[in-house]
Amino acid sequence: MAQSRIRLDGIESLRAYAAVAIIFFHLIGSGGATVPESLGFIKTHFGFGVPLFFVVSGFSLAYGYFGRLDGKELSTYFLRRFARIAPLFYAVLVFQLFNVWFEDGVTFSPLDVAMNGLFVFNLIPHLADGIVPASWTIGVEMLFYALFPLALFACRDTKRTILVLALSIVVSTGITVDLKPFENVYAGFVYHNIVAQLPYFIWGILFFHIHRSVEVSARQARLICWALCVAGLAGIYTMYASSSLYMFFWSRGLRPTWDMLWGLPFGLLCLAMALHPSRILSNPVTRYLGSVSFSLYLVHPTVLYKLGKAGFYGWIYGKFPSHQGIAYGVSLLISLAIITAIATVTFRLIEKPGMDWGRRISSAKHLQPNPA
Repeated sequence: MAQSRIRLDGIESLRAYAAVAIIFFHLIGSGGATVPESLGFIKTHFGFGVPLFFVVSGFSLAYGYFGRLDGKELSTYFLRRFARIAPLFYAVLVFQLFNVWFEDGVTFSPLDVAMNGLFVFNLIPHLADGIVPASWTIGVEMLFYALFPLALFACRDTKRTILVLALSIVVSTGITVDLKPFENVYAGFVYHNIVAQLPYFIWGILFFHIHRSVEVSARQARLICWALCVAGLAGIYTMYASSSLYMFFWSRGLRPTWDMLWGLPFGLLCLAMALHPSRILSNPVTRYLGSVSFSLYLVHPTVLYKLGKAGFYGWIYGKFPSHQGIAYGVSLLISLAIITAIATVTFRLIEKPGMDWGRRISSAKHLQPNPA
């Protein structure tokens, strides 16, 4: 399977679900929209779209590179990962620097900008959340890209991966607990650092190994996919609704461990969508949104914030004074349309050319003769 690398359209669709969940979440935070009490779970739990992204990332990277990252392939791997992220990130970083200077007179030191440009800002407490809105995830992702060859070497099979996962959860919990006294000053660093987030990626690698061992027909795969989706959603609901289970961890000072356990239902969803999802779950719309999900993610906070600041959402809510849920839904649909349109442009003009550049350079490196 690792050699043929058949495209997993279901995994592409899962990226779309994660991106849209985050837009649901940030419409409330960045846009200032409100939801009725019955939809309060959006405000409290849809931020878990980010950990879902991380689990998907671990799964897809393992799927693409397992058994292929020998010494000759490492430079190609790093080059392509850089080309995948850097062009759009740099473009949005430049935009944000001008945006905050023009609107609020805010400037950043050359060193702070350099740390963002070098993708090491996640390691620095006062910079961990990044200059670009919501870019802390990019800082985590790029550091994981750097660690991934070592992670894949350590996670060579299911048993080893379970051990690495358990160790990563213990270390993540310990680090977060030890840093908790500093959360009033460096909350972003305490909860968003690479060590705290690493277990989610390992969950993805674990479910990749489980996927490797699954050999079923297309018909069986579709049935298993639905069963795993039900199990994954049931797991998410249990994590959300089981106050007694939550209190078991919280009362023992293990809240970070509880958060890491969300990787289990997310991993089940990865496994489900990697098999043979129906068109209800994976279709041209979800696959397209998945393909532009990085653009969706990077542009959406600014779009939501500016629409909220301009009073757009207030205007919509004024049209539905007695129907907060409807107003939120209308705001969401219009926001998604605008964000998707912008993401389409940034994908075509920046992301895709960057990825094509990475492929050309890496291909050229392989064509060069070895020195005598």
